[in-house]
Amino acid sequence: MVDFFKTFTLEDQAVLGRYLPRYGSGDCDLTVTSLVSRNAKRNLRFREYDGRYLVLERALLGVETPVIVMPIGEPPVEQDLFDELASDAKAKKRPLIFYGITQAMQPVLEKAYPLAQLAIEENPARWDYIYECRDFTELAGSHFHGKRNFIKRFYKACPEAKFVIYTPQRFEACMEFLESWYAEREPDPDLEQEFKAIEYVLRHWDDLSVFGGMLEEHGRILGLTYGARCAPDMLAVHIEKATRAVPGAYPALSQAFAQTLPPCVMYLNREEDLGIPGLRKAKQDWHPITQLKKGCIQVNGI
Repeated sequence: MVDFFKTFTLEDQAVLGRYLPRYGSGDCDLTVTSLVSRNAKRNLRFREYDGRYLVLERALLGVETPVIVMPIGEPPVEQDLFDELASDAKAKKRPLIFYGITQAMQPVLEKAYPLAQLAIEENPARWDYIYECRDFTELAGSHFHGKRNFIKRFYKACPEAKFVIYTPQRFEACMEFLESWYAEREPDPDLEQEFKAIEYVLRHWDDLSVFGGMLEEHGRILGLTYGARCAPDMLAVHIEKATRAVPGAYPALSQAFAQTLPPCVMYLNREEDLGIPGLRKAKQDWHPITQLKKGCIQVNGI
């Protein structure tokens, strides 16, 4: 049996670029930068179907078998593709599970598999936080009073700090900053994989459609951040690391980065909270305008 999917290699990066961010749903994982740099963790495989759709298979935390990311391309998706995905899952004797924005997936899958029963996952830990970019650049209104004060404290302590766009010439300095940042945390396999992903992006910066840079003063790096577009008008902030030594470094970094983004970026996706209470509070403190309710839908009875 010929496998429907093929293993992803770096040479296949151009295939991803034909579909993303053009047909991106806003999912923080669906940027070329994220897919390429975190490929090892997600066991990414793919298929370009009929030169019109990109279909991704990936590992997902908490799910025993691989899941299929909803096909990416010009809608509506052809029925033949859904039929082949069902046949592939049946041949491999494993459940057919789709992953994406559940509200958008459900009517499409109901039409594609009219005799099936859909089991829909509700897991807020997977939901992405979406913000207006201008809220970060302007910090207008009383609800951002605390952020403004923290940023003032930061620039009072570091009056000559400025945001500098990353270039490969700053690779070694950034790696030293990151090594120091991770050394302050308890050893963790997920953090180790994250570190490797960041290193990959910094090494291959010029080959990726990525935005980002460093907050620094007199050559001393105080923060590092980058992101990539996950939809035509939305950027996913993939990494944000700042020093603990200077209060306000994180909000200062967030604002400075947002102020460098092109006008086409109207929204920011600052990823999910993974069910971690402290991380959830930090994301809510930036006052999201909505969340992308991502999850799994298992197609039963086909």
